[in-house]
Amino acid sequence: MSRRFNIQKPHLINMESPEGEDWGVQIGGPDLEDILDSNHIHEKKEVDTNETISLGSKIHFPLKLIYQVMFISGKRGSGKSYTAAVLMEEYERLGLQFVCFDALDAHGHINQLQGVERISPNIGESVNMGKLVQKLQSSGKSLIINLRNLPLSDQQRMITDYCEAVLENDMGGRGLMTIFEEVQDFVPQVGRPESFASIVRLCKLGRASGYGVALVSQRPAAVNKEALSQASIYIVHNIINTKDLDALKEQLSFGTDKDNIKRILSGITYSSPGEAVVYSPEFFKEDGYIVVGKIDTPRRTEHKGSNIEVKSKFALDAPVRLHDTTPFNSSEYGVMREIDDYESWSDRGHGTMGGGYRGDDLSDFEPVRYEVLGMDSGSSFGSASAETGFASFVPERKSRRESSQIRMLAAVGLISSGLYTVLRSLGKRR
Repeated sequence: MSRRFNIQKPHLINMESPEGEDWGVQIGGPDLEDILDSNHIHEKKEVDTNETISLGSKIHFPLKLIYQVMFISGKRGSGKSYTAAVLMEEYERLGLQFVCFDALDAHGHINQLQGVERISPNIGESVNMGKLVQKLQSSGKSLIINLRNLPLSDQQRMITDYCEAVLENDMGGRGLMTIFEEVQDFVPQVGRPESFASIVRLCKLGRASGYGVALVSQRPAAVNKEALSQASIYIVHNIINTKDLDALKEQLSFGTDKDNIKRILSGITYSSPGEAVVYSPEFFKEDGYIVVGKIDTPRRTEHKGSNIEVKSKFALDAPVRLHDTTPFNSSEYGVMREIDDYESWSDRGHGTMGGGYRGDDLSDFEPVRYEVLGMDSGSSFGSASAETGFASFVPERKSRRESSQIRMLAAVGLISSGLYTVLRSLGKRR
């Protein structure tokens, strides 16, 4: 039970009473709406759910959101992937199509909906983007592409092929939203992977064909500004990194005064999971371009992007797991030993590199005879004549002492010639 000391009447007051509520006492921290000024606090509006994309009780968009470019951001656990999932479920509910490139397999349950399918290409597999686009056109279904099993270079190449295939076709008058999770890997601020130009091109040219793009990332500063500048809608959850806030400040400055932007960014740093600041000059003109609220539209599928539940071994429902009692062996953890002297290593009879050997294991082989320059063909490889023959074309190795003496003589010669040159030039001047 919460209690507070009253100065005027020195007795304890139960803060769960109406008197405590009058002083602003509440469970948990303040809502994002309370942190921002009252100009951005909006009452719930009556909307036609059959003609509206609703992300929350106060956050609504018209159907033409399908061909807009939007940016969804927030640090880990703030709700950005949850927001993207609510967006996809709303599209499916309204019969609108989308394609999601799911880099971390955060949306693995959305394909349980009737209008959504899912593919998971593996290493060594490819996707025929021509057939993929034809399937989108003919089926009217949406698609989630799980990229988790592919290396980043393959992900980038696949996205490049998809963007080019989509731009070369049309959806017959229907819109199509493409959602890129972890987009900083595909249009980074530093570097130009092959997916960079294709995504930027889709953002710039897609609207004319009814193609929209949703860029999703937890690091606004890591996403290239050329891509961010194409976004007309920002859905921002909690962010505390200074560079990320500066990147948002630069992008959110359109039509909003600096003091207002400062309050918005301050509210973003204090927002709780699920709360968001939504910025859209096109759709929220009457609201000062900004709407604040929670992404609280009920989900129809389980969210796969949540964190794992960590339990100690003392938890009652923790699984029983026995420790391995075998003797410690560092090689089981990948530790390897470099072999400096193979002969001494082989004498130990170790199993590595074929293991040791015993004399009785060796088979009898006839010695191979080699013809060496300067040798008789009948001479054996190990004879004295063989050594003489090799000496003709293998130079004798100099000892270290002889090499150092040669270097000293060369140095003395260079110094002497230098002194001679200097003295000669001085004599001529006289």
